[in-house]
Amino acid sequence: MNYKIEKINKFSDKRGDLIVFLKYSDLKKSGKPFGQIYFVTFSKKGTIRGNHYHKKWTEWFGILAGKVEVYLEDIVTKERTTIILDYKLDKYERLCIGPGIAHTFKSLSKFAALLNYADSEWSKSDSIYYKLK
Repeated sequence: MNYKIEKINKFSDKRGDLIVFLKYSDLKKSGKPFGQIYFVTFSKKGTIRGNHYHKKWTEWFGILAGKVEVYLEDIVTKERTTIILDYKLDKYERLCIGPGIAHTFKSLSKFAALLNYADSEWSKSDSIYYKLK
């Protein structure tokens, strides 16, 4: 299945942490121009977002607050997996989801927020509804 969980390095001092979420060198292999950065919030426990896949996009997600359960399904093979993204000060990760992987996010906490980078700008023709939850 076309997804990865990658650890993110942190640089810490007495003021807190600096985490490099995504670098140009991480994106160079895609050969695409800058896409878009956004963040998504979940206003209450149980909120569902997503239920779609992209024909061309690759996306990178990082948790900024709270805890979410991520449901993934390869739309061709029907392989499924579930991942928990949980904001913890000692563990920084990003989730990379490639084209053709349906994804849905469910908040497991009262409030949650995700940072997202997509390698293209949003287009209605590239976002295909696909209900997982």
